Amino acid sequence: MKGILNLLAKANLVELSDEERAEAGMENVEMPPTEQQAVPPAPPEPPPLQDLPASGSEVTENRPVEDIYAAAGLAQPPFPAEKLLRLLDGLRTMDAATRKTAVLAMDAADDNWVISDCIDDAERKIAALNAYKRYLASQLLGTERQSVERIAEIKSGLENTSTEIRSQMSNLEQLLEREITKSAQETTGIESGIRAVRETVSRESRRIDAEIERLSEIPAQFKSDNTQR
Repeated sequence: MKGILNLLAKANLVELSDEERAEAGMENVEMPPTEQQAVPPAPPEPPPLQDLPASGSEVTENRPVEDIYAAAGLAQPPFPAEKLLRLLDGLRTMDAATRKTAVLAMDAADDNWVISDCIDDAERKIAALNAYKRYLASQLLGTERQSVERIAEIKSGLENTSTEIRSQMSNLEQLLEREITKSAQETTGIESGIRAVRETVSRESRRIDAEIERLSEIPAQFKSDNTQR
């Protein structure tokens, strides 16, 4: 097929890679007009994706498809599906039937590859990409599940904390009421004590005043007479 690719490249229908240009000395082969396509067997399912983060971890955006294929354990065939796609892109000026006939003719003219290998490679890669989509869906599901569980934990923690705080507030309010009552009682007791002392002092003062008045009678009557002697 490399010789045919060289012809298509010379006609500016496809663009060769550096590796293909290095091999451009291979023999050209003319395309036969038609060739029947063999029906390829159904490819086996690719192995599960490997070497990818566990479910629920952060999703990596723009992961190269080559990494996805490697995680699926796909081997790179001699003539991968991408190369055939590039060839088809170079034949877009042809109608679909002519383009298909040209590709089948290249397949028949080159013993180094068969179209069934490309079909098998494409189907394996499609299966790997679908498996990666399922992996992404499982990542999303795991993240959502963890998020729901975490939110439930936060709400439960808030409810428990609120209950505890309300209980503490109730206890504090009761303690405050007791302290207010105690303070009022102590204040009333002190004020009662002050009144009692005030009344006692008043009574004592009146008693002492009465005694002073009684004793003062003596100096008032006899002090002047005693002084004249």
